[in-house]
This record gives sequence, C-alpha cells and structure tokens, in this order.
Amino acid sequence: FALERPSALCTRVHLRFSRQQSSSHRRRRRQQRRGRRMVATLRHSSFGVLRMGRGLSRLTLLRSNLLKGQSSKSRRPRPAASAQASASVATPPVATAPVASPDAAPVAALPLAASSAASSSGSAAGLSAVAVAADAELSETAHRNVAFEAVRIGNYYSEDQAEVLAYIAQMHSELLNDAKFLRKYAAKLNKENGLSTQYTVPEILAKKHEADGFDLFLPADEAIYVKETAERKAAGLDLGYEEPDPVVYGELQEGLTEAAYAAAGECAPLGPDELLFLLQHCCRAGEVGAAVWGAERLEAVHEDAGVPDEILNPMFEALKPLLRPRSCRNEPRLTGPWSEKSKGKTGPPNPRRGLGLLLMRLAELRKTRELAKGGDASARADRSAQGEETLGRLCTALVPLLAQDSEAAACKRRGPLVPILARVCKDYGLEVSTPVAWDILRVLEQSGEVQPVDKRGVELKHKAAPATGEPPNPVGLKPFSAAVAELDALARDRLGRRRSRQKSREQGKSAKRRREEGS
Repeated sequence: FALERPSALCTRVHLRFSRQQSSSHRRRRRQQRRGRRMVATLRHSSFGVLRMGRGLSRLTLLRSNLLKGQSSKSRRPRPAASAQASASVATPPVATAPVASPDAAPVAALPLAASSAASSSGSAAGLSAVAVAADAELSETAHRNVAFEAVRIGNYYSEDQAEVLAYIAQMHSELLNDAKFLRKYAAKLNKENGLSTQYTVPEILAKKHEADGFDLFLPADEAIYVKETAERKAAGLDLGYEEPDPVVYGELQEGLTEAAYAAAGECAPLGPDELLFLLQHCCRAGEVGAAVWGAERLEAVHEDAGVPDEILNPMFEALKPLLRPRSCRNEPRLTGPWSEKSKGKTGPPNPRRGLGLLLMRLAELRKTRELAKGGDASARADRSAQGEETLGRLCTALVPLLAQDSEAAACKRRGPLVPILARVCKDYGLEVSTPVAWDILRVLEQSGEVQPVDKRGVELKHKAAPATGEPPNPVGLKPFSAAVAELDALARDRLGRRRSRQKSREQGKSAKRRREEGS
C-alpha cells in the first residue's frame, strides 16, 4: 500500500504527527494555566508575603538547590556556617518553615525551624510564628506521629544518607506547617502506638527505628509483631502457627476473594473440597476470621443435608487448635467480608466469638451422629441419661425430707449445704459420697427447689415444717441404695472433666500473664 500510494501514506503520517503536536501543545497549555493559577493562589493567600519567582520552574530550581546545599543564585556549595541563614531566606513557598541543610543534624530540624524563623526577615518571621503556634498545640504523641509520617514521605534509597535525612527534615517541617493535614488527621496523630512510645522525635527523624529493624510502612503494632516473629523464627522458637510464603498468602487471598464473589452470586460457586482446602490453610496460618468465614460458607453449602462426615471431621480438627491464643495471628493479613465493619459498629466483629459458636455447633453435630451410629458413644449416653433419671427421682423423694430439716432450711450457702444433703440422705437410709451430694445439689438447682439469693446465697423453696417429735423414717431412701455405686461413678467422671476444664483455663490465664509480662 505504501509503495502504490506514497502520497496517501505521507498524508496519514503528517496528520498523525499533527495530532500528536496538537495534543502535546494542549497538554502544555493546560500545565501552564494550572501553574499560573497556583502562583496566583499562593500570592493572594495568607502566606503571600513570600516573593514569588518567575513561575513553577523557579520554585523547582530553588528547592533542588536547597536540597543540594546551594544558594538560589550560585551552584557552588555553601559554607557550613551560613547554611542555616541561607536556608531561612531561600525557603520555597510550599514549605513555610525553614529547611535544615544537609550539613546540619537532621534530628534538630524542628528546633532549627524555630530558631531560624526568629532570626530571619519579616516575611519569614511571620510564617515561622504560625508554625510555632501550630507546633505548640500538638501533644508529644502527635509530634512523634508527624515525624513518622515525614519519614514515610521523605525516605528513599540513597548512598548519601545525609541528603535523605535533610529531605526528611524538610518534609517534617512542611507537615508541621500544614494546618489542613494536622486538622484532618488530629485523632490519628494523637493516638499512641507501639512505636510512638519507644522513640523520640529526633530518633525518628534519624531513622533509628529502621536501624532497629521495624518496617515503618506497616501499621505500628503489625511492624512490632513482624519483628518479634522474625526474631522468634531466627531463634528456632515455635510460633504456634505457620508463616506461609508471600506466594502462598497471595493464593489464599485470591481463593478467598473468589469464594466471596461466589457467595455474593457474582461468579460460579467453589466446590466443598476447595473451601475445605482454603479453611485448613487459613487455620495453619492463624487467620481466625478467614477460617471462621470459610467454615460458615461450608455450612451454608450443606445447609439442607448437613455437613458430611468426610468434611465435618477435618474441618473440626483444623479449627480446634485456634482455641489456643498462641495459635492465632494478632494482626490478620487476609482481608475479606470477615474484616469489614458491621453495620452500626465501629470495627469488624470479633472472630473468636464466632469461633466458639461454630465449634459448639460442630461438636453437637458430631455427637448426634456418633450416637446415631451406636457403639461406645451410644452406650455412654444411655448410661448418663439413666443416671440423670435416677437422680431426678432421688431429688423428688428428698425434697419433703429437706423441708422438715431445720438446718437445711437455715443454710444460705452452696458449700455448707452439700454436707447437709449427705447427712439427710444418711439419716433416711442412703449413704452418698460428696461428688453425689454435689450432683444432688445441681439437680435441685435445675428443678428450682434450691433458689439463688443475692449474688452467692441459696435457699430452699419449701421452708421447714413444724417439728412433730417423730424420729426420721430410716426406710425413706433405701430403695435407691442399688443405684448409689453407678451414681458415684458418673459423678466422679463428671467431676474429673470439670477439673480438666478448670486446669486448662488456669493454664491459659497463666500463659496470657507471661506473654503480657514479657511484652
């Protein structure tokens, strides 16, 4: 085509070049107009006392010269003695406070701003007075958080760290003079975190936290957690959960995002095997919120027939270790519907509450299916049900006997009432152990025959009848003598499980105290 019609090709190339030139010309004109508007705004603002140069090019050159330690008229290095004075004179319009020179210590940027403002000309003195007034209103925590923000903005890689620290000091000065920034983020700046309590403003501007191994571009608590995790891994200590590679985390996040879209009906649903795979890896990584959400999605998929055993058992075994606090990640890294704020709430829901309710539902479902299969579990359930039925009949026969006992009617505490129950049973021909007496008290409380009083007191529902002078009937409870051995075995088994749970709770509390003391 080009060989047959060269003129058409030339015309087409010329038109395309003309369009490009026209587009570049319009873009350049827009930039010029935007620059003129910005200059006019700065001239007529409250800070318009600064003398402007000849447009944005002059401002850019002035800023670069300041960073390089040169004056506005010469590119030769300035003497160190006059660095502070020249910085106060040649301050760019975007930074109303003077900028520390590279030769000066970067950690002293804030005091230098106040001192140079006091010794500068009238315009710079007016601007620095505003900076000092805004600076005086900030708390120490806000000062440190502003310094952290300056490091986030001004930090970059360079072999000349003095130049980097000087630029960070300039950003810090600009942020202190930015009234809109300070007003907008006042609540966030005044909030303490793990890093703001460890470092002072000069240390932050000198990047001491970076030398200590903290990643400032992460949230403060997560940065501390990441460092502690790395130290524990380097020392060979057990974290309680796995630390997957970033690639694995990316795959988990992608799979959970797809599952969330499927739950919203925006894409094809995931299979139960895929959801179980995501759930197991979330549990290993200590992601409680993502794991609970995945388990609830599996329940929703099998809502009609219930979760099958081939998925129920692996799901329960994967979720159970998350009951230990050390197996859960303090700062979750996976995001999704579980990390969103609830309607009317100030933050996302607590995933541990959902975890407890979920495990209760799964445990109940497993127990029901084990009983339906028969075997040892069914035999234990039948034995426990028979013992409860015998205890109910024993308590029904014991209630009128307790009503005739004045000591039982006068007792107001649960502990002293237990030996009284054992004595009354013995008086009427039935000798029971202390665990059985505790079981009798439990059944009486459940039936309402023993009622709570105040916070810790109890009392009998039926008061003592008038004394008749007749001796107690020794045959009253003898028919229950054959079931005493079985009741005692069941009571001791129940007491053993209770002590095991109490011991686990105490171990968890002591472990939590050790973690808090160590931190």
